[in-house]
Amino acid sequence: MEARYRQRRTYQAHYENSSVSVRQLDLSSCFERQPLDEFARWVAPRRPLEWVLSMLQYLPMSTTAREELLWRFARTGDPEIDARQDRILEVLLTANPKMKQRLVDEGRLEGRLDEARAALRRVLAHRQLALTPEDAARIEACTELTTLEQWHAQALTASSAQQALR
Repeated sequence: MEARYRQRRTYQAHYENSSVSVRQLDLSSCFERQPLDEFARWVAPRRPLEWVLSMLQYLPMSTTAREELLWRFARTGDPEIDARQDRILEVLLTANPKMKQRLVDEGRLEGRLDEARAALRRVLAHRQLALTPEDAARIEACTELTTLEQWHAQALTASSAQQALR
């Protein structure tokens, strides 16, 4: 099978509004993992969404180009287009249960972090331990649940907010 992918393949891409009607594009280099960013950027607005998503999945390209193309699918403000995008995401998540579970797990963790931050702030406020702007920013920036839980436990007996956040 690998030998099949190493074969030279030539594909034709039709240019619209160009003096060149057909351009030969040698994609054998893609099997050597050389990026085809220029081609991907050119073809994305000229092909249906499903085709572009397939291209993003299979065509080797730089991370920058891939991210740039993915951001073209951001919310448009048009309810009809946004509804289509929602449906595409639903299908992609259904087809990839591991990714769906990862997103659910990330959402749960973010919810737990938000609640731990809020609980810590409530304890500090109840104990009348004033937070400096730097301490408040530190609490907000913390992404480790164990650290927030440790700070919460320390806040129960600390004499200052700074002592609680050690």
